Amino acid sequence: MSAEDKFLVTALPSDQFITNLCEKIGDIATEAISSRDVFLLGVSGGSIINFLAEGLPKISTDWSKWKIFLCDERLVPVDDPESTYGCYKQKLLPLLNGFPEENFIQAKLGVSGTESAADYESKLKALWTDDPNSASYGMSDCLLLGVGPDGHTCSLFPGHPVLNVADRWVTNIEDSPKPPPTRITLTYPFINKATNILIAGKGKEKWSILEKVKNGEDFPIGRVENPGGILEWILEAV
Repeated sequence: MSAEDKFLVTALPSDQFITNLCEKIGDIATEAISSRDVFLLGVSGGSIINFLAEGLPKISTDWSKWKIFLCDERLVPVDDPESTYGCYKQKLLPLLNGFPEENFIQAKLGVSGTESAADYESKLKALWTDDPNSASYGMSDCLLLGVGPDGHTCSLFPGHPVLNVADRWVTNIEDSPKPPPTRITLTYPFINKATNILIAGKGKEKWSILEKVKNGEDFPIGRVENPGGILEWILEAV
């Protein structure tokens, strides 16, 4: 199978990008809530936060059914500007009428990275009520991923040993090449099991990374696969 066959690519005009992205997330939520009475969404930091803060409050949904977790987190205090949860708490959560703040899964702070990762994995596993041996166990409804200019996603960086972690859903990283150094991140076994994976971004550099992935170059974002579901790059048209 060629790289192009593994994913969809959608190019959106700048003035429609955020609306269409958030409406797509809303449609996935509607289907999940209708079938299972819950919507499990994994979100990334960076520009994704601003996309969601602008677009999600405009969709029609039952926010009480949403449970949101982080695709990665910097292990810094919540009031630190580098805290992904802190940014969501400030920019998005106050705008979601009826969303219970406890339904946003926070990372445990003040402990080692190893303990924080294990704690976060435990919190994620608690989101599923089905048998751990069932095919649907650990299958998120939607993961919203970003991509950096070096092709990283989550806190999965090029050439880093964390790329090869395959025995857990969440792992820690102590030497991130991008500060702050101590983080936790989802791993590929968990990421690649999601029902829907959306890779969203604006800017020419996103297209450049996409073309390199299509040409078979090895980037962390290129290791994201979804053979059992939908994998879609949603980019701003340039």
